[in-house]
Amino acid sequence: MLRSARVTAGVLSTLSILALTNLAFGWYLGFRSVASYLVFWLLCGFVVATSLRLARRTFGATGAADTSIRTAILAFALIVLAGFTLGSLGLVGRTPYLLFFAGCFAASRLLKGDAKEAAVALRVPIVLAAVAVPTLAFVIAVGAMESPLTLYDSLSYHLSFPARWLQEHRLSIIATPFSDEAQAYAPANGELVFLWLMLPFHGDFLARVGQLPFYLLGGVTLYALARRMGARPAHAAYVPVFYWLSRPIVEQSVGADVDLICWGMFLTSLYIGIVAVDSNARRDWALWGISLGLYWGSKYVSLVYSPVLLLLPLIRGPRLRALWAVPGILVFAAPWYLRNWAIAGSPIYPSSLAVAGLTLAQGAYSRLAMLNSVFHTTDLRLFPVMLSHAFGTPLFLFWVPCFLGGAWMMWRLRTPWPARLLLLMPIAMVPLYWFGVPDNVDSRFLLPVAILALLPLAFLFRTNRVWNAVVHTLFAAGVVWLLVGWHGELPVTLPWYMGGWLSLEGILARRYLVGFIGLAGIAAGLAALLQDNPHRAVPAFVALVGASSLTLAVALQTWCAPGRCALLQISPTFIRAPMLLAWQWAGAHITQATIAYTGNNVPYPLFGDHLANRVYYVNIDRHTDWRFHDYERAHRRRADEVPPASVLAVSSGVLQPLPGPARWWVDAVRPRYERMEGNRDAWIFNLKSLGVGYLFVSALSAYEIDYVWHNGAGFPIEDDWARLDPDAFTVVYENPQVRIYAVRAR
Repeated sequence: MLRSARVTAGVLSTLSILALTNLAFGWYLGFRSVASYLVFWLLCGFVVATSLRLARRTFGATGAADTSIRTAILAFALIVLAGFTLGSLGLVGRTPYLLFFAGCFAASRLLKGDAKEAAVALRVPIVLAAVAVPTLAFVIAVGAMESPLTLYDSLSYHLSFPARWLQEHRLSIIATPFSDEAQAYAPANGELVFLWLMLPFHGDFLARVGQLPFYLLGGVTLYALARRMGARPAHAAYVPVFYWLSRPIVEQSVGADVDLICWGMFLTSLYIGIVAVDSNARRDWALWGISLGLYWGSKYVSLVYSPVLLLLPLIRGPRLRALWAVPGILVFAAPWYLRNWAIAGSPIYPSSLAVAGLTLAQGAYSRLAMLNSVFHTTDLRLFPVMLSHAFGTPLFLFWVPCFLGGAWMMWRLRTPWPARLLLLMPIAMVPLYWFGVPDNVDSRFLLPVAILALLPLAFLFRTNRVWNAVVHTLFAAGVVWLLVGWHGELPVTLPWYMGGWLSLEGILARRYLVGFIGLAGIAAGLAALLQDNPHRAVPAFVALVGASSLTLAVALQTWCAPGRCALLQISPTFIRAPMLLAWQWAGAHITQATIAYTGNNVPYPLFGDHLANRVYYVNIDRHTDWRFHDYERAHRRRADEVPPASVLAVSSGVLQPLPGPARWWVDAVRPRYERMEGNRDAWIFNLKSLGVGYLFVSALSAYEIDYVWHNGAGFPIEDDWARLDPDAFTVVYENPQVRIYAVRAR
């Protein structure tokens, strides 16, 4: 009874601290509606309570790590289920979401079953606390104050889509022009999480760091995998430590991409699949299917690594009970692919679906076209560079010798299952990546290989105390090395698009190393003092992270004013300064307006902090509501025609010439169908139909300017059309790369 009271007190304290931190951050950032916070806390309460009850009473959760993983999978599933169901019905809004999750919570209360007290037991390894607390504080501060300008894809579609869905109260396919066509059709489970986070506040102050729970989940799952292979807690803790300090992982954690969401679900699918192989329980296979569905429903590239996951039910002989996974896959992945197949002709649109050279579903371009890209290579000499970049070069250099020693010990474990599987799996995934990913130069798609390859580090330890002390010292030095690094990069000649990939810089700006170490010391002290009191330790850790992250966030705005302090050294997005200045002007001068954009596909900042503006790409022809698949279908019917002399855009590879003569329809990774034809009168009609009040025109990028009509300043055709009618279009802001017009409908 006393234990139960302590646990309840600890949970209430933790929730109170989280709520106060949430309120303080939001208030500071300008989100000052008390009702919004109440709605968010209610949504969180319903989701967490329902998921936890399901995990413990239906899916057999045991132990802190296992319970956390199962609860996280189910919470993600509930959010996706709500978003897809309500969004398809046109019911995206606070009240429908509250009713949906309240209904789920009420239904979960009817569940019967036993939940073991062991499920709440928690002992946090000291090294884990010492690294996780300061890292989280820095990540939260940077993400809250600098995101979404930390990642290009956040601005392009990961936040733009949820913003539009929230405004329109329904899911829809949103145009992503200027050679980003695939984004509009990608599976969007991750975007549904961002929608859920945007909903209460009608803004992104939580969504901009929407990958943070999955950043934590990835570390917890790696820890659970290491423990399942027999690693001691103090040794297994190093796997998430190095994961959380990897540069690519940190860069993802401070933004709103979906890579950590996707690879987090890969890890949970692997973990639950291994558990299911051992137990062969229906509930484990069913949860495996839910996790797989969430994984496949997050990114197209997830399909590439499917063979290693689908192998699990066959490892110890065919497990017919694995068929219990099918419902989860159908619910959480299939809808996105079936939608594309029904409306566009291919489940992986805009790519065609082909098997053994036979096209099963026609898309806008073939795999052969996708290989005609500067981002695809067959040069194996570049692979070590890609792998190094996937780890982060400082971690890669540290990892190589540690991996070799740990892998040898891992292979020799007395109980080889599942250690040998997990040791061989990253190796098996390399050819899947190399031959299966068209844009195989993008090292983000190697992340799951790099992540899994960290597991052997937990097995570098032995039974010898002196040896273990040496390894602990080595790993502590590795942590410092990842934080500080070295000012410089490896002297290797690389292609232009790999510039900076072999940088040895650490993730932390060196001037803040003392503060980081101070937080680490406090966290380590708390972990040591409260090792046997989790009901006190968890609130203490949460309070420390909350207070320190808020302090750092405020410091970003004050210590370095009028500039900002760079707490973390993350890769630039290469967004041009004139674009940033134009966004700042629009944010200060445009609100409650409808904005049309052209020349780029990074529209998100135009929505405003509270999503007060509606933002659209407006077609330049008479087809007001056509999307890319409509244009592609029409152009395919005209494949044998000669293109008109006045064509405004042409197809291309990615900075690669296309083989063969010029023709109207061509198998190219960047067809640009929606930009090929247009006329001013049709465009004006479309602007009026949408009630556009401002036109945002940016100069074309290096990927577009050679293939799309532009004037002498590099602006697309809409700029000339606007300048021809000064009575309807008035320049209200301009710089060398952006022009903003006020539009007056006539």
